[in-house]
Order: sequence, then C-alpha cells, then structure tokens
Amino acid sequence: MRIILSLALLFLAIPVWAMSNLPSAAVASPIMGKAAPDLVLGKSDGSTASVMSAGKGKKTILIFWATWCPNCYEEIGTINNSLASIEQKGIKIILVDIGETTEAVKTYFNKRQMKLISFVDEDSAMQEPYHLVGIPTLIFIDEKGVVVNVTHQFPQDYVNYFSRP
Repeated sequence: MRIILSLALLFLAIPVWAMSNLPSAAVASPIMGKAAPDLVLGKSDGSTASVMSAGKGKKTILIFWATWCPNCYEEIGTINNSLASIEQKGIKIILVDIGETTEAVKTYFNKRQMKLISFVDEDSAMQEPYHLVGIPTLIFIDEKGVVVNVTHQFPQDYVNYFSRP
C-alpha cells in the first residue's frame, strides 16, 4: 500500500498536461517475453475469477488503473467508447483497479455511465509480479498468454502492439 501511495504522490506532482504529452511507445519491462502472472480477484460486478482466464486464448490488453488517476480517466474513457471496435478485432480488454475497494470502482463506473467491469485488486497483489511503476499501465498479452508489450497510454495503433518488439 505504501508503494501505491508513493506512486500516487509522484503522479500528482507531475502536471496532467506534461503526462498527456508522453509518447505512447512501448516501454521496457522485465515481464516482456514471459507468461503473464495470474491471480484470482473479485470483480466490480460481485463475481470472482482468475484474471488471465478472462482472456484465455485471445489477444488481451490488461489495464492497471485507479479511480483517482486523471490519465486513467482518459484511457478508460477511450476504451469504453471503442470497446465494440476493439472486441471486433478479437481483442479482450481486462481492467484491474489497483488498491481500491469494489464499491469505489462500482461508484466510479456508475457515475460515468460506463458499462465496464473491472477486477479489483484491493491489496495491490498484482503490482509486484507485473513490475508496475505507474498507472495506467497497459500490458499486451498474446493468444498464448505471453506479455509482448507494455505501455502507459492506449495507442492508436494498438493492434500492432501484439507484435513482438
């Protein structure tokens, strides 16, 4: 929890306009080329499931986010508006809220009239295995469950991010 708080303070110290100008290029990550770590978590709809089973056998974009994050607000909004198009391309979107309660996530989605469902990682247990250094973090996972790219913004050419660098 201390790590999340430290990251929150770091990101709050950076002006939103500066963060929005960051490139959407993939970043180096120690998990690239490895099997995506998995965990059973609760979801904002009240169910519980394995995170990786939600995208098994499909290209998947795993998005780590939080309700307090202004950049997450933009990324989740983009995904919410493009979800049908993304899914038509055979890509599964999996959201994982880090460090908050299920109620906070449900309230966030209801307030913004989003029909999304998110896993809720209240204890931030997925932070270490995914080597998260900030949010939003988007993890591109191929059909075999291997991490092929990591970025911090939803790229316009997201389909190309499933190619190994």
